[in-house]
Parts: sequence; structure tokens; C-alpha cells
Amino acid sequence: MEVIEGKTYLKVPHESSFVTFQHPPFRGTYGSVAEAIDKEGLKRPNSAETASLVYDAFKNPRGKHESKIIKILKDAWFWEFNGNLYLPKSNEEINNGVLLDLDSQNLRLENGILKMDKSSLIKRLQGNDSDVKFVPFGFKTGEQTSRELGKNPYVVARYGEEGAEKIVEIADEYKSKPYLSVFDSVDEEKVRMSALGRSWDLGNGLDVDGDSWDGDNDGHSFGACPQKE
Repeated sequence: MEVIEGKTYLKVPHESSFVTFQHPPFRGTYGSVAEAIDKEGLKRPNSAETASLVYDAFKNPRGKHESKIIKILKDAWFWEFNGNLYLPKSNEEINNGVLLDLDSQNLRLENGILKMDKSSLIKRLQGNDSDVKFVPFGFKTGEQTSRELGKNPYVVARYGEEGAEKIVEIADEYKSKPYLSVFDSVDEEKVRMSALGRSWDLGNGLDVDGDSWDGDNDGHSFGACPQKE
């Protein structure tokens, strides 16, 4: 008989069901956190699931676990396991925008670096895979109001409509306006990670980060249980 002690599970509402996270969170580089989550047999949380966790924490900010989640968000950041593939303007059918892969388990890492295959993503997009989204450039980047952020096509694609509404509520917990850290154009293909935290150098509001390239810094993530309960 194997006895497992010292583990806590946090169950929060998510879309039409729930998502359950294992506590405490993992901390480290993007690659090391992903590896640790995989090793535990847990699911890497994507943006929508992370938004549900943080949103629920703000419902009871003085709670034992909730306060720690809020502290991570305001002092550091959460890794979100969905990828961003930025495409330059070209003669190809899908160009001049960003391809989002929302399937956290599908993301491929090599030596801790996120890899994304354009051909595979486009094939999934054209096959109506709900986990792949394409957002043409032209959406607002940088500082904006929380309401603008919640209606931003990139944010809606990344978090879903319900998740985007939660991001609005989270952003309103800060005194400063939120910031969307993404490219508004590129000259060559760029693969970038996603994170959610505080924009220390950009007004100290909420930072929805979609151009994170430095996965060597310490971030956090709660591994999610594979099945929704």
C-alpha cells in the first residue's frame, strides 16, 4: 500500500465544470516546470485554466491558499502552457498574425525550449481543431484598459470568451492599466511562450505576456489533474 501524504488539491470552477490543481505549485524555468508537471502525471495548465485559478483566488483573497496564488501573480508570474507562433507578412494563405496552440499537452520542448511546427499547426487549423487559433495582426498591443483587454481578439483567442472576462476582473485588481506584451508585426517567424504576471517596468498592472522568450527565469505553475472533476 502506497501512502501519499502532504498533498493538497485546489478545485475551482472552470467553464461548465471544474479544474483541480495540485498544491504546492512548481517553480522554475519553463522547461523544468513542464518536466516536473509531466513527471507527477499531471496536466500542464493552459491560459484559460490559469485564469480560472487566479480569478477564483481573488474571490477569497485572504484565504490560506488564495493569498499565496495572488502573491505569485503580483510578485512573479505563472507559466501558461500554450504557444505563440508569430508569422510575417507573406504570400502564404496564413500569414501576418499569430498562431496559438492551446493544447498544453501537445507542446513540444527541446532542452527546455518551446518548438512549434507551422505546417502541423496550419493543418490542424484548417481541420477546425478548436485548440488552434489564428489571430491576424491589427489587434491592440501594449497598455490598454481592462475592458479593451477583455475584448482584444488575441486575448479572447488565448483564454476563450469566459477566460477573457475573468482576465478583465483580474486586471481590475491592479491600480494601473493592464499590458498586453505581444508583437504587433514580425519580419520572421518567432516562437514565444505565454505567461501571466505583473508588468513591473510597464506601470505595474497585469501583464498578459505572449512574447516571453527567456524561459530560463523562475516562473510558477500548479499542475492540473488530468480529468475534470
